[in-house]
Amino acid sequence: MNIQQIINRNMDPSLMKEHGKIPWDDPQISRRMLREHLSQRYDAASRRTKLIKKHVDWIHHFVLADQPSKILDLGCGPGLYSSRLAEFGHECEGIDFSPASIEYASTKAIQKKLACVYRHEDIRTANYGVDFDLVMFVFSEFNTFEPEDACLILAKSFQALKPGGKILLEVPSFDAVEQLGNQPSVWYSEKNGLFSDEPYLCLTESFWNEEDAIAIERYYVIEETNKDINLYINCTQAYEESQFISLMKSAGFRDIDFYPSLTGSQNQQLDGMFVIIASKSTAEERRCSI
Repeated sequence: MNIQQIINRNMDPSLMKEHGKIPWDDPQISRRMLREHLSQRYDAASRRTKLIKKHVDWIHHFVLADQPSKILDLGCGPGLYSSRLAEFGHECEGIDFSPASIEYASTKAIQKKLACVYRHEDIRTANYGVDFDLVMFVFSEFNTFEPEDACLILAKSFQALKPGGKILLEVPSFDAVEQLGNQPSVWYSEKNGLFSDEPYLCLTESFWNEEDAIAIERYYVIEETNKDINLYINCTQAYEESQFISLMKSAGFRDIDFYPSLTGSQNQQLDGMFVIIASKSTAEERRCSI
């Protein structure tokens, strides 16, 4: 991409049909993203350890009622949640398409002798397995998938759960996604960072596609030694609470409950995110509903 292409770019959100994701499976981006996951300076790619521990405590005590469980962690990253859940005695599997994160998570699980298995796969095409007590998908990642893929993920999660099992989603509110799409354009410079090991400028702009309820973020990366400008696009789909309920019911889930955060407390709500927990009917309940 060059300067002229940026000048002539499409600026009308109603005409933007792109639905992109930053290529987290790229080995170099994956390696640099791992550094962001592990940072204790901010809650960006992942939460800091102190907050993760609070979330894991709530999942173990409230969601799983202190019972040893089999857990599937979708978009697990470097295993920051699943590894700590395994320390409570749970058996965990994680799927993520970032190679560096999976390598890190696998190495830590071996070193600590945790009951964790991690797989480098795309959750849209991966075989989830069966007989899980909990499928979890946190930190708004669910909304970065197109609606068709989101429905597929829910359907596969339903099939992976044992009767009576639960799904846990941490998702952004509709307003939070709309605000994301209405952020002002900014630029920043880095000596090295997520997009390059070399010095670069990053020009960012956001758009809100009201018709499709999608926030579109564009990142134009200008490296010191590269004459080409790299464009990265990240899209986030917005859903009203009623739409979440409809998606969950369509996948077969019932007993759909909403919580303000991964601690269950309104005071711990972050960035407009909230939690949805739903259940797969037991065999007895399914017989009664026929």
